[in-house]
Amino acid sequence: MRDALRSFRRGGRTWGRAAIAVATLSLLLPACEGAIGDPEAIGPGGNDRPVVCEEGGLVLGSAPMRRLTNTEYRNTLRDLFGSTPADLPTLPDDALREGTFENDALALGPSDVRVQRWEQISMALGAHAVGPARANVLPCDAGEADCARRFVEEFGRRVMRRPLENDERDRYLAFFEEQREAIDFDAAVQLTVAAMLQSPWFQYRIEVEGRGDYEIELDDYEIASRLSYLVWESMPDEALFAAAESGDLSRPGEREDQLRRMLDDPRARDMVRNFHRQWLHTERVLGEEKVPEIAPTWSDATRQAASEEAQRFAESVFFEGTVEDLLLSRAAVVNADLAPLYGVEAPAEGWAPVTLPAEERAGILTRVAFLAGEAHEANGSPILRGLHVMERFLCLPRPTPPADANTTPPMAMEGEGPFTNRQLFEQRTAPDRCQGCHETIDGFGFAFEHYDTAGQFRTTDNGMPVDATGVAYGTGNDGEFDGAIELSERLAESDVVRDCVAEKWFTYAQGRLLESEDTCQLDEIQNAFEAAGGDFVQLLVELVRRPEFAMRRAAEGE
Repeated sequence: MRDALRSFRRGGRTWGRAAIAVATLSLLLPACEGAIGDPEAIGPGGNDRPVVCEEGGLVLGSAPMRRLTNTEYRNTLRDLFGSTPADLPTLPDDALREGTFENDALALGPSDVRVQRWEQISMALGAHAVGPARANVLPCDAGEADCARRFVEEFGRRVMRRPLENDERDRYLAFFEEQREAIDFDAAVQLTVAAMLQSPWFQYRIEVEGRGDYEIELDDYEIASRLSYLVWESMPDEALFAAAESGDLSRPGEREDQLRRMLDDPRARDMVRNFHRQWLHTERVLGEEKVPEIAPTWSDATRQAASEEAQRFAESVFFEGTVEDLLLSRAAVVNADLAPLYGVEAPAEGWAPVTLPAEERAGILTRVAFLAGEAHEANGSPILRGLHVMERFLCLPRPTPPADANTTPPMAMEGEGPFTNRQLFEQRTAPDRCQGCHETIDGFGFAFEHYDTAGQFRTTDNGMPVDATGVAYGTGNDGEFDGAIELSERLAESDVVRDCVAEKWFTYAQGRLLESEDTCQLDEIQNAFEAAGGDFVQLLVELVRRPEFAMRRAAEGE
């Protein structure tokens, strides 16, 4: 079986439309890790051409070909087959680049290991297709005269996320008939499924159709995939396929209608969680150990609960709130493991909604997942916490420390002290060569000194009163504050923060770092986000309604 499939794949390099993708991948697969696209054009400052924004004008950034991330790949298989075997081979981790998300196109190159795993997975799912997933794969019974054609066309459309070209259909159908004659009907289904799953049209999001020269209008099936992988991190459903077939997705209103429909699907909530996991590092806390004498209630269950609470909070705010709510809302859900850290009553079982103490908590930056995740084993880290605010909420670059910088947690020398955690960090970063960066970093980080290594509120540190005063720089409404709640209030009012949040979502939607050509579009998206009061759903509506969502820039030589 495997030899027949490999022979089919080798012969497939002349499949009309698919030949473009195969030719591209044939250059990349021998490398341990490849890159798809032009790395010189990617990233802040990657393209220095001046951009002039004109009302009604369009300036398009690049649209590099994107491999499905591991999450997208698994989700797509789930939606293709209805279920997948629990023991599928494990894929290598997706690579990450600073400042982007796991769907960054230039980090998603192929590798020998990945290609081998794809082959193993495709064979396993071929067997699954004639077993538990048969009803999701076969639209007919084996005895029906045109069952092979219907299977190739209908399952092929779902796998490739577009109708098959005539030559593709004929080639798959011929392969199917060869295997049915040589073995049997089920073997033909199994091998044809495996062949389709190893097509670059399945493994990558390829956009080659459309009308235009420099500014190319996507076809409706490509727009459908842009929508589905943005909102669901998976393939289009039948409603999206129907909209694509009718040509309706070229209309902004139809894209908005589809978006709003898709956001009501549970898969959209999974996407929102995944986005916030990457943006706000809500899972970082899962790897944090704490000194038992300092945080006696800290446990693996506490870590899990803290991460889950942050995810639930971010999810509810996305669908029901605004940027201001993300930074200021005291609504939370707790279980018996988490409640003691917040000083609220624990539910008898499961999760229960609570309102956190007004004098202690306000928004995501006062939640245990952030506070304990950006901390050391024995105490909080104003540097880690300050950098988180700068990078995640202000889109400020992380400064590069000197090569000889001491990054271990500061400790008092024997016989000295007592000192608060803040005093120890102030001594560490007191030299002039440090202050150029730490004036800003620590200005934010000291806001969180009321919270210990586990994120529990405190008024004293090492027997002395906590000093959580600071100065915010780079917020657009710079000034002094006292404590995390006052800082969160200042951030919630900041245009810079709102623009940064829009930039994060834009980066995620594009699957790449910002480019100078994005300036005009991003400015308008940020203005619309401000006009909507920082409403997250409206931000996505603006993204998909824009003409750029249904277009791409022509590749060099196209």
